Amino acid sequence: MLKRIFKNIFRVSMAALLTAYILIAGILYHYFEIRIQEELKSEAVSIAVGVEKSGAEYLRALDGQGGESNTSALLGPEDKRITWIDEKGTVLYDSDADEREMENHLERKEIAEAKKNGEGYDVRYSKTLGERTLYYAVALKDGSILRVCDDYSTLLSIFLAMLQPTSILILFVVLLSYLMSRHMAANIVAPINAIDLNSGEMKEEYEELVPLLKRIRKQNRLIDKQMDDLKSQQAKFAALTEHMREGFLVLDKKGDILSYNTAAVELLGASKDMDYTDRNIIHFDRNRNLREIIGEALKGIRCQQTFASGERIFQIFANPIVIEDVVKDETAERTAPHADKVEEDEVVGAVIIILDDTEKEKREQLRREFTSNVSHELKTPLTSISGVAEIMMNGIVKPEDITGFARNIYEEAGRLITLIDDIIFLSRLDEGSAEKTIENVSIKDIANQVKERLRVPAKEKEVSIYIVGEEGFVQGVPTMLEEMLYNLCDNGIKYNEEGGRVTVFIENFYDNGVPKVSVAVEDTGIGIPLKEQERIYERFYRVDKSHSKAVGGTGLGLSIVKHIVQFHHGEIQTESMPGKGTTIRVIFPVKYSENQQTGI
Repeated sequence: MLKRIFKNIFRVSMAALLTAYILIAGILYHYFEIRIQEELKSEAVSIAVGVEKSGAEYLRALDGQGGESNTSALLGPEDKRITWIDEKGTVLYDSDADEREMENHLERKEIAEAKKNGEGYDVRYSKTLGERTLYYAVALKDGSILRVCDDYSTLLSIFLAMLQPTSILILFVVLLSYLMSRHMAANIVAPINAIDLNSGEMKEEYEELVPLLKRIRKQNRLIDKQMDDLKSQQAKFAALTEHMREGFLVLDKKGDILSYNTAAVELLGASKDMDYTDRNIIHFDRNRNLREIIGEALKGIRCQQTFASGERIFQIFANPIVIEDVVKDETAERTAPHADKVEEDEVVGAVIIILDDTEKEKREQLRREFTSNVSHELKTPLTSISGVAEIMMNGIVKPEDITGFARNIYEEAGRLITLIDDIIFLSRLDEGSAEKTIENVSIKDIANQVKERLRVPAKEKEVSIYIVGEEGFVQGVPTMLEEMLYNLCDNGIKYNEEGGRVTVFIENFYDNGVPKVSVAVEDTGIGIPLKEQERIYERFYRVDKSHSKAVGGTGLGLSIVKHIVQFHHGEIQTESMPGKGTTIRVIFPVKYSENQQTGI
């Protein structure tokens, strides 16, 4: 702004100077032209007196003296040209040419005017002298004309003589204009620079700047409002993204991170102590699949991909960000939700959404395994029933063997019913639709009921069941607790040695001031290898499939136990050693709260 003001002031000064110079030069030029004209007239009048007295002799005598007077010395060093012409235009005398060779001058402008008005003046190119010439003619008493002329260079020489001092003066004025322009520009800009842009105030208000100050104040109010709105939107955006379970990333065209949320850091395992803003995505995560999908988005391709990182499975959505003109010079930012491809030169960044599908994939895997296992477990007894029924239908069974075949059908059908009951019960636990009548339950009473239910299987296997410990009460669902303890004791019998034992230990204790009840089922059976202990609560998982086939069972018992324990907000512990037996301990809080999350 300072330079522009300076240039404008300096240009105006130069324009004024040039205009003044042209006007002054024109005035001076005209002034000297009049002076020369008057000088020629003065000389012509003086010479005319001599010519009227002495005629041509006077002119010849004057030419011999050099024809220089005081006036001619003022105007220039060169002699004036003198011409005497009779009333008919014939040249009688000329100081610079042979009058006999000269043409008639009657038609010359200055001669014609002198003949008519007594005097005449003209400026034209002289053929005789070969240069531009000034002429003055005066009429004598006898009707002849006396003309005095001088070349035009006399006027130019006077003008050029003045050029040097004039140029010095011009240079001085230009320098003065330059300095004054700088000073004036600085003085004009100084008040503007002194304006407090935050308040729109200045120490000394100028009338010319009042509209500007009003606009600054108005603009400040608008900016403050926009900043408040922007901060509010930013806070809402930050709160929204920070509470998202999904990872969120905004990148620019170079792949540098503009914004991200905590979920993205946690999902991708990045350092929580580092600020990744304005850093490249490679600092955030070096996974090749993630970088490739981001690269596709920055090329304008909207894409989605699932990839694994360690034990976790992620689903990534990448959308390019495009800037488009909306109204005139205004711009708006948009993603490309309806286009799978946009022009790469329109892309200014990308939005990345990261979903953790690990649990979903695990559930899907469990569903597939469950379906496969259920199909297998259902098919085994049905195949046996179908085979026996076919033999009996074909009449190839002896009458005395019918009872054995019928018993086989009965046992396999019972096994099938048990499996279906367990599946239904487990499904109800998953769905949270199982019976929820909460009572104050005696664990010792339930243990005695379970002991009675397992009396026959225990006798067949020659396994003894013992109940040890004090009375323990838990708030819970009686049928669920009985099912839990039944499955634990049933497994203790099935996987025990003949002549072994199953012991139920009941104990009341306090954990950090909280009353709890511990129920431990200990057997002297085959035991469980350490590497298998974490998986025994999975559905249909069997440690020794060959042994499990021999003892029967659905493979769902311990999975049901785990769900029941979680439903009652308890915890389960496993201790086992191959060949020495297994102890499964369940710990319950004495009081049950429906507000607590079951965790199933």
